[in-house]
Amino acid sequence: MKELIIVSGKGGAGKSSTTASLSVLLNKSGTKITAVDSDVDAPNLSIVLGTIITNYSEIKASDKASIDYSKCINCAKCIPACKAEAIFDSKGEVPTIIPFLCEGCGACTIVCPTDAISINKVVNGRIGIAKTPYGFPIVSGQLDMGEANSGHIVTAVKSKGRKIAEESDSDLILVDGPPGIGCPVIASMTGADSALVVTEPTQAATSSLDRILSVLEHFRIPANIVINRYDLNPEYTQHMEHLIKTKWKKPILEKIPFDENMLLSLSKRVPITEYEPNCKASQALQSLSNKILKVIL
Repeated sequence: MKELIIVSGKGGAGKSSTTASLSVLLNKSGTKITAVDSDVDAPNLSIVLGTIITNYSEIKASDKASIDYSKCINCAKCIPACKAEAIFDSKGEVPTIIPFLCEGCGACTIVCPTDAISINKVVNGRIGIAKTPYGFPIVSGQLDMGEANSGHIVTAVKSKGRKIAEESDSDLILVDGPPGIGCPVIASMTGADSALVVTEPTQAATSSLDRILSVLEHFRIPANIVINRYDLNPEYTQHMEHLIKTKWKKPILEKIPFDENMLLSLSKRVPITEYEPNCKASQALQSLSNKILKVIL
């Protein structure tokens, strides 16, 4: 079983729509797919695939402080000890912990003379599982609003995705990675056999491409590149192709043209390859799918 992660280094490059179309096309080719949405801050792969996920389970991946007021003597020693300023009192009132600010560092437990404060695991995210209309399973993570530790949620989502893939005897796990290069992205890369980097012909995308390729290189994950909406700026596309071939020395698997059908398909919650299979973008995605079968599998 192989694992391919699709990343972009920035948001809005077309990563999720590419993942959705590839999932459907590869599944149609006879490759057993398990799709995983590891963008837990803004999961939308299920939306593009027209899938409603209702089967969610809670994840406890954050540590938070809590106060046992039967032991608290209102000495207020915990307040200056908290560098996150997550504990406050109001003129004689007992100290109160602000959950959204608490980082679970445990400094307050050290200075508390009555052991009134403890650090406990709290629910800060969810994992959902569903079957797409195209027959393959999707696993999606969701970080609760205002919560942190999205990297831990991503790790849990990836673990669940592998379990589902093993149970369904999948040939390929297709991971829709988070944007950027931070902790969630690094967590989503863990265990990946290869990466598909989706970019676009803009200066911002070029800078992001440089960063994400550096991260992939650090973790020794082979990378292939797709240039999305390449025809919107042909001159800059040529410049980007030159950089990819000479500076980063990475293969360009496909160039996908801008297609208004993409916007229409997204509004209908249907991958473009299903919405309008004969349009130019769909043909490019079909070509990309065929190349992935040869290069990745």
